[in-house]
Amino acid sequence: MYDEHATTIKIVATGSSAFYIDKTFKDSLAGRKRLFHLYTCSFDEHLKLRDKEDLYDDVKRLEVNSSAKSLKIELLHQEWNNYMIYGGYPAVVTEYDNKEKIAYLKEIRNSFVKRDILESGVQNENTFYNLFRIIAGQTGNLVNVNELSGILKIKNETVTNYLYVLQKCFHIALIRPFAKSLRKELVKMPKVYLFDNGLRNCLINNFEMPALRLDKGELWENMCFRLLAEKYDLDAIFFWRTTEGNEVDFLLNPVENPYAVEVKFNKNTIKENKYKTFKNTYPDIPLHYIWMEPFDENFFKLLNTL
Repeated sequence: MYDEHATTIKIVATGSSAFYIDKTFKDSLAGRKRLFHLYTCSFDEHLKLRDKEDLYDDVKRLEVNSSAKSLKIELLHQEWNNYMIYGGYPAVVTEYDNKEKIAYLKEIRNSFVKRDILESGVQNENTFYNLFRIIAGQTGNLVNVNELSGILKIKNETVTNYLYVLQKCFHIALIRPFAKSLRKELVKMPKVYLFDNGLRNCLINNFEMPALRLDKGELWENMCFRLLAEKYDLDAIFFWRTTEGNEVDFLLNPVENPYAVEVKFNKNTIKENKYKTFKNTYPDIPLHYIWMEPFDENFFKLLNTL
């Protein structure tokens, strides 16, 4: 259809069955297609789908006006917490009952995993699922294949293959380390993130509000990755870490207009002295800090700087 009618029609083909597509369609469509990632709903879309146009308007106003105040900041905080916990799948966003949200997420989890196992040829369903759960609990951490193979009692090659399947099916992203000049920077292991916080929380079975959680830092960092993934190609998102443990969470656009982002759940835990090594090594790369608490009008201005 495209070959015959390219001047009159545009075809948009959606779907996440990557293995099914690869097996079924042999024509690569080279030069005739453009691939793009359609993520789960953004926070703006979350507000619109929940008929919160007044809150959406408030967010847009706060983003652009540095002195703006809001009488609805607590309502925005509630909606943000809701988004952080249950994620952005449309059916989940538009459901108002939290028990039903969890039921939807469990169905999404089960149906996605079963489909991926079937289409990718994974032999051990339980091990694959257990790896997915472990990864969900380690978002923002280095992925150690040797350690994972020991925990799951499977070969390194099997772990690597399962991680490939999870990436291919758009469940996880493995972010590469950035290194330019120091030998001590050469940490080869990637860091892992999930594309939706709701699915992450479903896999670890934790739907408590952020401030009450032991993993609130990991939850917030995964959320920040999700926000960055909306704005940047995944190939432009790195992290920085030395063998001595000095680390910056995200380094973006290292070739053109680079900048770095350090994520902290609470502003009071930021210790600027911890980042002297990075600043001395890369004095031309600005380092931004982003936090969730205290949650006030500045929060949306901060998000806008990502």
